[in-house]
Amino acid sequence: MIHNKLNIFFKLISILFITLLLSGYANALSDDSSKPINIQADSAEINDITGISTYRGNVEIIQGSMHLTGDVVVLETKNKKVKKITAEGKLSTFKQQTDDGRLINAEAEKMVYSIAENKIVLTNKAKLTEAGNTFTSDSITFFTDKEIVKAGSSSGNDRVNIRVFPETVKDVNEEQNR
Repeated sequence: MIHNKLNIFFKLISILFITLLLSGYANALSDDSSKPINIQADSAEINDITGISTYRGNVEIIQGSMHLTGDVVVLETKNKKVKKITAEGKLSTFKQQTDDGRLINAEAEKMVYSIAENKIVLTNKAKLTEAGNTFTSDSITFFTDKEIVKAGSSSGNDRVNIRVFPETVKDVNEEQNR
């Protein structure tokens, strides 16, 4: 009986943490934060005293258009607000659609999303794709509120690779017709 109540408590706390985390994403679809949250993992450990929740094993978090995966996902909270989320794995992924229909895809062996700074740092096999434009590097920092991308190599051996699609005549005509 007590075990079941603790499980329910931990699930509710997890949902609260995720809701707070996802509602801060600046470019997300406006209604994503009102969608139900689905979390799947092989295990979960939630420490209300330290504010750290750890999900392990094929972690998958879905809310609206947002989809986050990783082998290990750690949420750090302070005063019941998520401050940081860290996802690690062979290849952690993040996908979300914006209000204007663009799709943001990120992948890396490690992702750190600092909510107060509106910043996602991707390291090791980092790749960011947004509106068809692709950035690959050892390290990529994406400022979600300003849509600024910084890419570079921490080792100095890898080069930054960027593929940007130029604006086409069709795109210009569509803009003028709006």
